[in-house]
Amino acid sequence: MRPMRWMASRYARLRYGKVPEPLTKWAEHGGVFWAWSTEETMVEATWRSLPRSLVNLAVLKSASTVDCPWCLDFGSHVAEKTGLDAAKLRDLHSWRDSTAYDDLERDVLDYAEQMSATPVSVDETLRARLEARLGPKRLVELTAYVALENQRSRFNAAMGVLPQGWSRVCALPTPSAGSQREAAKSGT
Repeated sequence: MRPMRWMASRYARLRYGKVPEPLTKWAEHGGVFWAWSTEETMVEATWRSLPRSLVNLAVLKSASTVDCPWCLDFGSHVAEKTGLDAAKLRDLHSWRDSTAYDDLERDVLDYAEQMSATPVSVDETLRARLEARLGPKRLVELTAYVALENQRSRFNAAMGVLPQGWSRVCALPTPSAGSQREAAKSGT
């Protein structure tokens, strides 16, 4: 491994206790590694207008919609570390019926789900309601977070990246996702 990629892996180990598996996949291609590492660093440093709880919910709902078990595992870990209520993590897949969420959180979850569907189909009324409540800058940031998580989730799902046991309280993937990936890995 090249020295800079080795340093990035070492930093990840120090920060998280182990190297996130997607990072090891990116490292196979220097250009992808540096483009995505730079992107993630810039996002963390400069996207700060949305409350962290809304970011966590949007990212987790996107990962759930795309069906990325690794992203749900790691995203739940991040959400837990930044103070998202455990009931909100547990109820992610049943958010429409849960009492854990307020109206704004429900709109964010709905928006992330609609934006992560294939094809994308976002209700104009929902978008207008979010813009009125969040303002244009925060809506752009919310949209960018969901789009970024779609990139992450689709890459990880396609590369067969499975959960690494990051989270104690995980928004578990849909029943089909994990079992399909496990069957594919074992050849059954």
